[in-house]
Amino acid sequence: MSDPVAKAAREVEQAREQVEEKVAELAERAPAEARLLAKRIVFAVVSAIVLLVVRKLIDKVWERVTGELPPTKLHREEA
Repeated sequence: MSDPVAKAAREVEQAREQVEEKVAELAERAPAEARLLAKRIVFAVVSAIVLLVVRKLIDKVWERVTGELPPTKLHREEA
C-alpha cells in the first residue's frame, strides 16, 4: 500500500522541482525579454513619428514644386 503512495509522492516532488526550474529560468530571462520588448516599442513609436514627419515634408515639397495641394489633400477636400 505504501509503494503507490511513495511513488505518487516522488512524482509530485519531481513535478514540483521541474516547475521550480522553469520558473527560475524564466525569472533569469525576464529582464532581457523586457529590454527587448521596450526596444521594439521604442522602435515602433520612432518609426511612426518619422513616417508622419516625412509625409508632411513630402506634402510641403509638393506644394512648393507644383504650386498645388498634394493629391492626398485634394482628395480630402473634394469629399
